[in-house]
Amino acid sequence: MAFCLMIQAKELNEWKTEELRKYEQTRLSEDQALAIIRMEKAKCRAAMEAAEAAKKLAEQEAQKRKYAEMKAQREAEKTDRALKTLAQKDVRYRKYTIDEIEVATEKFAPKFKIGEGGYGPVYKGVLDHTPVAIKILRPDAAQGRKQFQQEVTSITMPLFHI
Repeated sequence: MAFCLMIQAKELNEWKTEELRKYEQTRLSEDQALAIIRMEKAKCRAAMEAAEAAKKLAEQEAQKRKYAEMKAQREAEKTDRALKTLAQKDVRYRKYTIDEIEVATEKFAPKFKIGEGGYGPVYKGVLDHTPVAIKILRPDAAQGRKQFQQEVTSITMPLFHI
């Protein structure tokens, strides 16, 4: 009987050792599982943060695009208004600076003088690739300034061909 108890004690000890080994293996597996869970949670958190950052970036880009489209629309409307205004206006003349007129007549060189009118000398020249007659109002002109202005503004065609 003592021998039987010894065998039972030995078996019991082996069984206890086996159970401790299984317990330790289970504890290690549980620790590994918890570590994997922590890593997956960290990955999930990082992915959510990246998604939020991408969402904010997309919203900013959408705002920029919306602003650019609105600006382009305003520019297009502005251009359309300008074109409509130009189409409605009867543009028959352009004002030139004295510098542009002096260049066209080489500072009123005698070779460009084509005559003398009631208001003063008349010079030929080219402005914007168009032959023109340039009348100069003398301060002591017999006719009045107003009549000179009416005559100049009523001209719609070149007076001569160069």
